[in-house]
Amino acid sequence: MKLQRRFYAPLTPLAAFVLSWVSVTAQADTLVDIYELALENDALLKAKVAQYGADLELENLARAPLLPQAVAGYQVSETETDTTSPTIIQDPNLGFVVIDGNSVRNIDNEGYDVSLSQTLFNLSAWFGWRAGKETSRQAEANLAAAQQDPIVRVVQVYFAVLRARDNLRASQAQERALERQLEQTRQRFEVGLIAITDVYEAEAARDLAQVTRIVDENNVAVAKENLSVLTGQAPGALYVLGEEFDPRPPEPNDRAAWVDFALSNNNELAAARYAEEAARQNATSSKMEHAPTVTATYRYQDSETTGSIAQNPPSLFNLPPNSDQTNETWQVRFDMPLFSGGAVSANRRRAAEQFNVARESRINLTRNTVTQARSLHMTVVSDVARVKARQQSIVSTQSALDATQAGYEVGTRNIVDVLNAQNKVFAAQRDYANSRYDFIINSLRLKEAAGTLSPEDIARLEGFLLQPVAPTASAAE
Repeated sequence: MKLQRRFYAPLTPLAAFVLSWVSVTAQADTLVDIYELALENDALLKAKVAQYGADLELENLARAPLLPQAVAGYQVSETETDTTSPTIIQDPNLGFVVIDGNSVRNIDNEGYDVSLSQTLFNLSAWFGWRAGKETSRQAEANLAAAQQDPIVRVVQVYFAVLRARDNLRASQAQERALERQLEQTRQRFEVGLIAITDVYEAEAARDLAQVTRIVDENNVAVAKENLSVLTGQAPGALYVLGEEFDPRPPEPNDRAAWVDFALSNNNELAAARYAEEAARQNATSSKMEHAPTVTATYRYQDSETTGSIAQNPPSLFNLPPNSDQTNETWQVRFDMPLFSGGAVSANRRRAAEQFNVARESRINLTRNTVTQARSLHMTVVSDVARVKARQQSIVSTQSALDATQAGYEVGTRNIVDVLNAQNKVFAAQRDYANSRYDFIINSLRLKEAAGTLSPEDIARLEGFLLQPVAPTASAAE
């Protein structure tokens, strides 16, 4: 099926701008193209991926206190000591006399040490590590939810452009039809077939249609801007939804089954469960801070000291301070917390309340997930019937318009009846297009709630999209 577009009158600059994407460019943007661009340029998704990487490290941080801790140290020092003090010496002539003695010590010290410690028993650290593992699982669930979110946002923004375009085309067609009706009404007035009030009614309807068209032009421009924010570039020609698209009820068409899917697979709910379990383990970890800890430590030290002593008067007993020392220590330490100013008890109470917060949040999210799955399933089923009814309403409103125009020609219906019938036709066309887009969006939301949404849904949906084509010469006239 080829979609062609007629140009009946010169467009305003704004209309030409917002509808420029309908004409075919060298490369039209498919839904998959837009999705891939969004993955590359979506700042929100990149932020969530970065947050995932950061959250994964929480498990490593929680495990670290349970693993060996090794520290190596090296030191070097140089000390010079200059000392002056009274000293007794024996003078051959004077005997024992007291003089001011002076000594200068130069000492160089160099050494290194290595220590290795291993926690043997620490319940608080053990439960902290288990909390870290649950936090990593929570991060994975959050990332899975974040990866589904762009699918829905891309489809919403993509079809928002198509929706706005369809509404604009309907409003333009409505304006042209009312312009023709106004011209016919003026001709009938000029020959005395109708009153001037019919002309005023037709003018008012045409003016209101112009307002609607101006609003729809702006809606198209805004929708395109929203799409460019998502992809990081201005959109080209977009593939459009073909008439062959036939909405079907969700499979399986069992509301309870979709609720079960959601409870089992919803990523946000899974993240909430992991968050609750992490909070439980944290609460236990805080409670175990009262428990004793046992740590084994090994330390090896090696140091060497060299130096010299210059003394006046000299002494035979002042030897150079040269030495080489090696120490090796094995230690098992038992620590029992007794009192820390109430910090341990306060932290325990705080962690318990944080667990209560996580639990209640999970309960609330579970209820919301069930409600969302049920509501979306009902909405999608209703959308299927609504699309079919909207499609039939186009036929019925067109038949009503034909009958009303025929009655107007013979004088049994007035101009207001004709204008109302025309408005109903174009409203039916808008409602039909909108109902199809609503079905698509709600179907994806249902799958997202059930945790079954994937990029394959984008590919399947693209199978119903048709490439727009440039208008032919005859169509443009």
